[in-house]
Amino acid sequence: MGNPSTGGVALDEAGHAYVTSFYAGSLNRVDLDSGQITEMANLGQVNSVTLDGRGSAFVTNLYSGMLYRVDLSTGLATAVAGYMEYPADVAVDPSGRLVYVLSALGRIYQVEARSGIRTEVVSGLKDLWGLALNGRGSAYVTSNDGKLLRVHLGNGEVTEIAAGLGDAYGLALDGRGNAYTTAFAEGLLIRVNLANGRITQAACGLGNPFAVALGCCGSAYVANTHGVLWEVKGVSAGG
Repeated sequence: MGNPSTGGVALDEAGHAYVTSFYAGSLNRVDLDSGQITEMANLGQVNSVTLDGRGSAFVTNLYSGMLYRVDLSTGLATAVAGYMEYPADVAVDPSGRLVYVLSALGRIYQVEARSGIRTEVVSGLKDLWGLALNGRGSAYVTSNDGKLLRVHLGNGEVTEIAAGLGDAYGLALDGRGNAYTTAFAEGLLIRVNLANGRITQAACGLGNPFAVALGCCGSAYVANTHGVLWEVKGVSAGG
């Protein structure tokens, strides 16, 4: 796939990846079998995307500070919330009711998906870029100084899980006790065991990887900033 400066990736259950193109300003759907690309919406400098499993995508615009909902059947985009400082990543809780937005300046916001009411969960962290929810009340975040942190969404308590990850950006959880993050400058996909912090290399040679999503059968899909979407097979089989 060639799509200049891809910045976010999310997968549906129908064999599609949804990928943002920062400079083109577009949210694109990619058929994972054929590689066909369809533009779904154009929202300016979009950098992250997540799906709610109910027919909508949530997309952030890094410089305007906006969070949008995109109806995936029509492409209609609606502003949900704004005035957030450099929203770097976004995730939806299992209910689809709450959206969490990670600020590159070290904040996590909770946003009501319907009303747009925003609440700050935690602040004072630095250089955060990747966000993933475990569905049990905690978020995991990566920083570009190479740390993986766990944040309790109820009280904001922060726990360091691992360090030495390089300039870590994208983040995904496999549901089996592992996190996957991208080391941008090194071109790596890295696996972290959440129980003991053990770090292993899952893949290399990915250019400048920025975002990662996990699919079925142990595959990871990694978008890099050169406009390439990679499928890396078998990465979540280990631990």
